[in-house]
Amino acid sequence: MKKLLLFIAIAMIGVVASAADQTKEQFLAERKAAVEKAGKPFNEKTAAAAFDKKDINKDGVLSAEELKPKPAAPKKDAK
Repeated sequence: MKKLLLFIAIAMIGVVASAADQTKEQFLAERKAAVEKAGKPFNEKTAAAAFDKKDINKDGVLSAEELKPKPAAPKKDAK
């Protein structure tokens, strides 16, 4: 019974971890839906370039790490 529960827990962790991965097609579809919902025209070339910039290892899939927003650059104090 313990082995079965352990197996199920490991399988669930694997599913959750892979659920964060996003292919280029998924990224473009999600981006298109969001832009069109906002009433703006969708530019596929711009969205594809954004995907390529985020895809650090160039494997065609955005991992959870690659999907994390980058921290904003610190603002310089104007004096």
